[in-house]
Amino acid sequence: MEIISQDVENRRQLCLKGRFDANWADHVGNAIESAIRAGHHHIDLDLAQVDYLSSAGIRVLLKYFKQLQAAHGVLRVVRPTETIFTVLRLSGIASLLVADIKTTPAAKPQSGRRAWERNGIKFESHEQSGAHELEGRLHGSPEKFVAGQLAAPESRRVRFDPEMVGLGLGAFGKDASDCRARFGEFLAVAGVAVAQPTDGSSVPDFQVTEGQLVPEVNVLYGLTASGGFSRLLRFEAAASEGGAARLAVLVEAALEELKTEAACIVFVAESASLVGATLRQSPAMANGQPPLNFPAVRDWLSFTTELNDERHLALIVGFAHRQPQSDARAFLRPLGTGSNSQGHFHAASFGYRPLPKGNISLRETVANLLARESAGAVMHLLSDEREFEGVGQTELMRGACWVGTLRNFSRPPQT
Repeated sequence: MEIISQDVENRRQLCLKGRFDANWADHVGNAIESAIRAGHHHIDLDLAQVDYLSSAGIRVLLKYFKQLQAAHGVLRVVRPTETIFTVLRLSGIASLLVADIKTTPAAKPQSGRRAWERNGIKFESHEQSGAHELEGRLHGSPEKFVAGQLAAPESRRVRFDPEMVGLGLGAFGKDASDCRARFGEFLAVAGVAVAQPTDGSSVPDFQVTEGQLVPEVNVLYGLTASGGFSRLLRFEAAASEGGAARLAVLVEAALEELKTEAACIVFVAESASLVGATLRQSPAMANGQPPLNFPAVRDWLSFTTELNDERHLALIVGFAHRQPQSDARAFLRPLGTGSNSQGHFHAASFGYRPLPKGNISLRETVANLLARESAGAVMHLLSDEREFEGVGQTELMRGACWVGTLRNFSRPPQT
């Protein structure tokens, strides 16, 4: 079979020639997948030169029709031969796929939207309704982690309802004692919490808000915020150098868009690489031994040694501040090349799937990630820009970024 790809009237068109059978079904599927990963959500299959369609081909058509429909996109069949149209009609899917029968709904006008481009990165900003500033909180003492002096009884139980965002070191469990051997990286947003256990199981656990059941994390130390996000920033970096944008650059763009010095930021984006570290052991078990001292650090942390997680969908939760107050400085680190701000970001990766374009719901988007699969390892993102050995920083290709202005951090009331 021959497959020719071209752009026609803002749609990606794949012209097929030959037999669409089991031998070629995967090749057609790969061509559609490549178009979707390149950011095309409206795809036409020109079947004018296809003389045979098997059940294997029909399966491919239905798979990507449903995938694009979930992303508010469209897969259409155009110019089918009479033979191919008959097969589609008898299969009961002609009304779904054939362009002459299926009409594409008109795009809804979007209010509060503006678009611009910088250094090859295309941005699109959408206002969010009912938004207000987020109130930040500091939990625990990160300097105790460096000294190996964190203790389980210092943890505090935090409820992460849909209005709460957070990250840090924490664990799921009935109390501090129960969590002592499991404290690891966690992130929480939109009524979902994901935690990386350090008890040897290696598989991140998660809790999702369901009815009156709200995720609760025993937080050893971390950052949280409550409130709403005021802007959704969509970005596409295909035309930039390397086809991806550094996390620091995207964070800076978010701060500039809000015209703020501090922000809480959540990404759901296609990753080119995730660079960071994950705890191997619970810091509550350090017993006064500094975990970052060499060579002990090898037993405590797993570091990114090469670019990984390419073409995954990453959920990233973080905080950024250009001029952090003294209490917050211990929680934040320089973001790296592309920004003068400091921040703290955690990420979890998921299998690739296309995101709907335009203004989308944070809560619905995050819930959909965990509806199909568990997360990959939760990672503390770092910038490793050593001259020869460094692997750089996290880079994202395209996606969505929710951002809200953050008030100065405060400590939660003592109970």
